[in-house]
Amino acid sequence: MRLLGGSLTQLLLPLLRKGLPGLPESLKNVAQLLKAHRAYLFRLEERQGIWYASQLAEWAKEDVEPQIQNPALQNLPMAESGYGRWLARFLANRSVGGPVATFPEEERPLLEAQAIQSLLVVPIFVEGRLWGFLGVDDCARERAFTGEEEATLRALAGVLAQTLELWERTRWLQLLVEVSPFYLARFSPEGRLLYANPALKGAFPQGLSLPLSEALAQPGRPFTHLSRKERVVEWTLLGVPGPGKEALEVLALGVDVTEREEAQAREARWNAFRRNLLRVYETLMAEGLSDSIFGLILDAALDTIPSAQAGSVTVLMEDGCYHFVAAQGYDLEALRQVCLRPEEPLSLTGHREAQVFTWQDLMRFNARLDPQRRRVMEEAGRVRDIKAILSVPVFLAGERKAFLYLDNFESADAFTPLDLELAQAFASQLGLLLRRLELEGALQHLAYHDPLTGLPNRLFFLEKLAQALQEEPESLALLYLDLDGLKLVNDLDGHAAGDEALRVVAARLRATLRPRDLVARQGGDEFLVLLTHLKSPEEAVAVAERLLEVVRLPIPLRERVYHLTTSIGLALGERGLGPGELLQRADLALYRAKGEGKDRLAFFEAHLQEALRREMHLLEALRHDLEREKGLWLAYQPIVDLKTGKPVALEALLRWRLASPGEFIPLAERHRLMASLGQFVLRRACQEQPRHGLPVHVNVSPQELLDPHYPAHVAQILEDTGCAPENLVLEVTESTLIPDERGREATGSLQILRRLGVRVFLDDFGSGHSSLERLAQLPVDGLKLGQAFTQALGSPPDPQSPAARVVAAVLALAKTLGLQAVAEGVEDEHVLAYLKALGFRLGQGYLLGKPTPLYSEEE
Repeated sequence: MRLLGGSLTQLLLPLLRKGLPGLPESLKNVAQLLKAHRAYLFRLEERQGIWYASQLAEWAKEDVEPQIQNPALQNLPMAESGYGRWLARFLANRSVGGPVATFPEEERPLLEAQAIQSLLVVPIFVEGRLWGFLGVDDCARERAFTGEEEATLRALAGVLAQTLELWERTRWLQLLVEVSPFYLARFSPEGRLLYANPALKGAFPQGLSLPLSEALAQPGRPFTHLSRKERVVEWTLLGVPGPGKEALEVLALGVDVTEREEAQAREARWNAFRRNLLRVYETLMAEGLSDSIFGLILDAALDTIPSAQAGSVTVLMEDGCYHFVAAQGYDLEALRQVCLRPEEPLSLTGHREAQVFTWQDLMRFNARLDPQRRRVMEEAGRVRDIKAILSVPVFLAGERKAFLYLDNFESADAFTPLDLELAQAFASQLGLLLRRLELEGALQHLAYHDPLTGLPNRLFFLEKLAQALQEEPESLALLYLDLDGLKLVNDLDGHAAGDEALRVVAARLRATLRPRDLVARQGGDEFLVLLTHLKSPEEAVAVAERLLEVVRLPIPLRERVYHLTTSIGLALGERGLGPGELLQRADLALYRAKGEGKDRLAFFEAHLQEALRREMHLLEALRHDLEREKGLWLAYQPIVDLKTGKPVALEALLRWRLASPGEFIPLAERHRLMASLGQFVLRRACQEQPRHGLPVHVNVSPQELLDPHYPAHVAQILEDTGCAPENLVLEVTESTLIPDERGREATGSLQILRRLGVRVFLDDFGSGHSSLERLAQLPVDGLKLGQAFTQALGSPPDPQSPAARVVAAVLALAKTLGLQAVAEGVEDEHVLAYLKALGFRLGQGYLLGKPTPLYSEEE
């Protein structure tokens, strides 16, 4: 390329030959070509958003003052110094040129101080980024640089940018070579080392010899060589032309692969360990755990550790001695005669990890053995010609349980650190096998016993039951027990107290039964009892009654005394019955015992099966209807003022499409649906109260009242329905308010509700156990005389009968305590007249009004 009478190559030849040191000479050529007095190169750098300019190189004519040492031209902030216009034009790849007198005022002072009359500067971009600018000054005249002159300067800037980029890369490449961990060298054809980087000099200070002939024979084709002297190095040799026309050189690149080779060898050994161990465990899974497994572990260790030429395993037995259980290369049967006590040297108990002992150690240890055992050891070949023994103790729970011995007959230093690692790994596996042996017995016990009570568990019981049904089906009985009241123990004192109560009951059951009988824990608070060799069913009943009695005995726990009971279902064995069928029968009988009031015994009867099917059908239907709020409605029975005959309140009674209250209410109680049913009744009663305008009585179950959130639920329903609290009366039973922890919580809930404005009545009064003192303290507004007392009056009533005296006493008690009294079950005119004469103001019964819904369910 020719520019203004000169070639670009000639202009930059000093730069191309000398690198950056030749830059001033190239700048001189540029200045002379453009007839300028000064040529210069500036570097531009952006630091924290500010561009700075610094002069790097300069050529100045003899009669012009150089500016290369001018501090004003170093780290000059472009925009802040008034040269923002220059920076903007440079970033846009535009030049700045012309007479200085035409420049903006803020740019002229610094330029005029350098005696510059005219200038031309062009930007330099390196790898697409603004790197600096190249410029020339005319210090004698004002001039406008031509387009051809600018093109020449730009072409020079472009070549300079490429040179700078190449120089930067070459400099970094040289630095990379100097710090590289690879070995780099140049050799003459005679093998003389011409160049070696620092890594090679450090690794081979005495020099090195490589097979250069292969690389020289085929120049340009890489040749690979692996050297294994001090280190393992992988070399690549390449023959290339040297400085002369005919001479060749050899370039060598070496990579140290010592660690890679060691890692590969190490991984190969560990892979062998895994393969051998896998074979051990495959055998273990196929054949189970036995003494032979120790021999397999030893064989695997010997195969994985080639330095080991023989070996043995000793295990600490119950007699407190180590016994040989496996040997390779020795007579195992002879070694089995040897008992090594832990304190004896041969067991090498002083170390906790893998350790190598020499033949001198072994001979010294063996010399301390008694003659008989030493003779056995020598005859078995255990000490003959051993040069090194690798001993690894096996620990379980801090105690040495075994030793793995690996022996070498050739050298005292035969075992490497990797050998010790692998031996330690095999010892760990040996420890796992020993642990499994220990656990197997424990697991056998755990598999068949309950950990809390120590009784046999359900699995063990069913196996024994199946065996008994095969041998004597018609002389056995199955008792299914469910404790009553354990939840109270858990609620009051926590599950730890409940567990202790279970242990007490389990011990009592076991002590009560005959030696040939079996008691097991079914789970939770349930137990199973198998009675065998029975002469008659009465014998089974007698045992069951004894069990009822022992469970009733007080259980003192900590600061409390608990009173538990149990419900028992009894099923007799029959020929052809399986364990599951007999257990199901006993379960059905237990279900019946709990339904009849708990703390009792019930027999299995065939009709229980059908009754259970009906119960499950009704339960599913009740849950479904309750969820949809369909098929359930309220019937209201009036509470009447006996003097006027007019209703003063209504009692809300729940009705269902599929069963009577006498059937579905106990069903709901057994399956804990009373809380949901109670919510339904309370909400519906409060919603319908405005239609009849009378206070409404709603029965509350113990399950509801024992819920600490019950007062909040009632308050929410009153607010949602708009029912006034004084129009709601809650009826509770005496049993809910018994003076224990739960009764106190229920009483507290009633106190909250009364403060809310809701009234409380005791329902079915007289059927509970409230003392007069207790009754006076209860937060109630009235009581309802149980209909059992009303119906016991007879027709006509006899004022001197016990029933009449009780009814009169209840009325007198209510008046004394300021409570309203309601006589329930009024179904006879004579009874009604008697109650009115006695002084009852309120009554309820079929004679006074039957339960009637406000509207049909379909309405």
